[in-house]
Amino acid sequence: MALSTFDLISDLHADFWLDRYPTVDHFVDELLPEEPSKVLVIAGDLGHLNSQNERLIKSFKRIYDQILVTFGNHDLYLDDYSERCYFDNNSGNRINAMKTLFRGIEGVTVLDGSCVLIDGVTFGGTGMWHDFSYGATLGFSESYLYDVWQVCMNDSNLIFPTKSRQDLKGFFEEELTKLEAIFEQSQVIVTHVGPDAASMPQMYKSSPVSTFFYFDGSNLLSRAHNKIWCYGHTHSHADYHHSNGCRLINNAFGYPRERLQAKIRTIHL
Repeated sequence: MALSTFDLISDLHADFWLDRYPTVDHFVDELLPEEPSKVLVIAGDLGHLNSQNERLIKSFKRIYDQILVTFGNHDLYLDDYSERCYFDNNSGNRINAMKTLFRGIEGVTVLDGSCVLIDGVTFGGTGMWHDFSYGATLGFSESYLYDVWQVCMNDSNLIFPTKSRQDLKGFFEEELTKLEAIFEQSQVIVTHVGPDAASMPQMYKSSPVSTFFYFDGSNLLSRAHNKIWCYGHTHSHADYHHSNGCRLINNAFGYPRERLQAKIRTIHL
């Protein structure tokens, strides 16, 4: 039988939540829909610590046969001295270690320029990254936007090695290449950073900081008819159809202070 539903969440930020619950299982159980699907998609930002993320995924595995994960910017963070020493001041080492942990859990797949076929449905994805395109539409130069990134974004202080403007552009191109490689064959696309700023709340539309929450995916969206694109990063829920027929969905869980009251959501194919 073909897969008819999957469940979706992103931006769990476990490090902000788990100390509020007696166990990881208590936290996970509060997130569950009444009738969970067999597949859970997590569109990035599990948390700052691999050990926490491993416990979180193992708890979800009590419920789900298959879990698909892509990484977000917070999954690159090395946010204290011990983490930086352990991973040799390289966020890529942390990601690789997390992949190794997840490979040891049956039924868990990391989408990192890769895809997986589950009951007739192909899921594909990668973390993706922002470009400077939205800020450019507001009239800001790349050099100015890079200065804003350094001042306003924790990424600039917690992702190692620190990134120059060219490094940011290079990382975006690397992620875009990964996404292009799996795009055509994937019916469900999963990225952390979203491809379309149309759903941006009005209050953020004039801010240069907003350029660090989206990328210009117009070329991909023009080829995405009837696909579902799951993303996160913005903590602004969305579910809409792009003019070219792609359905875009954000179901971010977010931080305690935001009080989004989000839960895992079931998506019908």
